[in-house]
Amino acid sequence: MQEKKLDEARRYLERALVEAKKGFGEDDAHVAAALNNLAELNRIESKWSESERFFSESLEILRKVYGENHPAVGTALHNLAGCRLAQGDADGAYALYAKSLERKEATLGTNHPEYATTLYHMAEVLSRSDRKQDAVVLLERSIKVSEEIGAAHTDACLRRMKRLAQLLWDCESYEHAERIRRRILSTMEHMNGEEHVKIAGPCESLATVLMKLDQLDEAAALLERAARILSKVRGDGGALALASTRLNLADIAIRRDNVKEALKFARQALDVLAPSALDAIRRDALRVDIRVGVVTQYARAAALLAKLSPDAPSTSRHVNDARQYLDEIEKLITAVSSPTPTRASLETIRVARRAL
Repeated sequence: MQEKKLDEARRYLERALVEAKKGFGEDDAHVAAALNNLAELNRIESKWSESERFFSESLEILRKVYGENHPAVGTALHNLAGCRLAQGDADGAYALYAKSLERKEATLGTNHPEYATTLYHMAEVLSRSDRKQDAVVLLERSIKVSEEIGAAHTDACLRRMKRLAQLLWDCESYEHAERIRRRILSTMEHMNGEEHVKIAGPCESLATVLMKLDQLDEAAALLERAARILSKVRGDGGALALASTRLNLADIAIRRDNVKEALKFARQALDVLAPSALDAIRRDALRVDIRVGVVTQYARAAALLAKLSPDAPSTSRHVNDARQYLDEIEKLITAVSSPTPTRASLETIRVARRAL
């Protein structure tokens, strides 16, 4: 059904391009818009060479129509950069994003949401190139612009704050990550209320960084709050999120020398994760990152059970199943065309395997 809709959309967009050329001539902004729409459709279908060709043609027309210093040219450069990044050309993507940023600064100024968006994407390129400290600087600039234009309480700004917190975690800047995650939780509470399901994730994220800082009491309180919220959520998503929360509670219990409580949380998590991991292996329709996440969480729970109760009858079964699922998911993701997410997923799998 989805493929049929995309084919229908392609026919309409190709016809629109023909009509634009007939009505306005080859080098007109309407033709550039039609080319951009076709490029977006090819992007959705991961047809990167075709997408890049249409984006490039659109850009050249806009340059002829408006000259270099025009917002439309900045946007076209940004779109082309994203296409390059999706094909693994980080250097080419960064150069195009940098040009886009220059155009946006010249035409829109530095206090504009489009300027903040390009800063964010430049930070993403740097983070994928293992230049995470540099990425942090750009992300902080992007967030600052959003705050200055009154967009602090928007989904876009929250996504950037979450990404910043993750990069700070990766850089082991835990105190800084804690400050950002407290801001995220406060913002989410302001936007949704204190007991909304969207609060559970920020609670757990803040708890994990507090665990790194040995602030176990507050971390446990936040995880218990997340568990209380998630226990009211129906469906697989809520159950999987609750399993993750329980694994973190198990880790805290271990650090408090409470083996009985840790074992309780680990088994509760395994009850959910064991069938979910098998389902993740079998369901081709699931996104690869979700499948990797479920399987590695199951491996984490199995490793925890092996540590707490190595002689239990179910332990060897869970450990063996987890190893098998990790092997299967590793074979699966090597077929993924986007190189950077694949490398990150492979590293996640290797870490999970070492723990078993």
